[in-house]
Amino acid sequence: PSAPTDLDYLAVESTYGNRDRPHFSPAQRREILRRELTDGLAAGGPVLIPAFAIERTQELLYDIGALMDANALPPTPVFLDSPLAIRATRVFQAHAAELEEKDFERLVVRNPHFRFVETAEDSIGLARIAGNAVILAASGMCEAGRIRHHLKWNLWRESAHVVFVGFQAEGTPGRAIIDGAKRITLLGEDIAVRAQI
Repeated sequence: PSAPTDLDYLAVESTYGNRDRPHFSPAQRREILRRELTDGLAAGGPVLIPAFAIERTQELLYDIGALMDANALPPTPVFLDSPLAIRATRVFQAHAAELEEKDFERLVVRNPHFRFVETAEDSIGLARIAGNAVILAASGMCEAGRIRHHLKWNLWRESAHVVFVGFQAEGTPGRAIIDGAKRITLLGEDIAVRAQI
């Protein structure tokens, strides 16, 4: 591609443009994730992960699969509850040979502990899960998507954990939660925040 020249101004998206971010190797990132998931599952779960559907979700699935494969995390049901993320994961699968992670298909797509939840009916059925499970759902900032239902069903539980894996913009439910809100409104209901964040 050719780049523009002789510019006076350039406006770009810069979510992280005004901050230094520490660099983590994949092994360091997985260790942090392992600790969070281990703590959440030990508390009785479930562990909810609001995740961006494209790339972040696939990276998380790969890391969780790698942790299970290395016996660093016990075999645990992992539910991907996002139709868009499932479609994106299938694109990753179709191009698995081009990925750095050459074992993506084995660790993610053929992982017997991973379940892709596509229908609204099956998503609602996850409300019955009160324990040992990880639920990844969009949207990453909790503004829309199926994660809002999972938060409504679990945010009030002291045994539940919510693991944020991305930036939370001002004014979003995700930001309110990480800033320590004791109550938030989700889907028209006032919900107490008692889960571990």
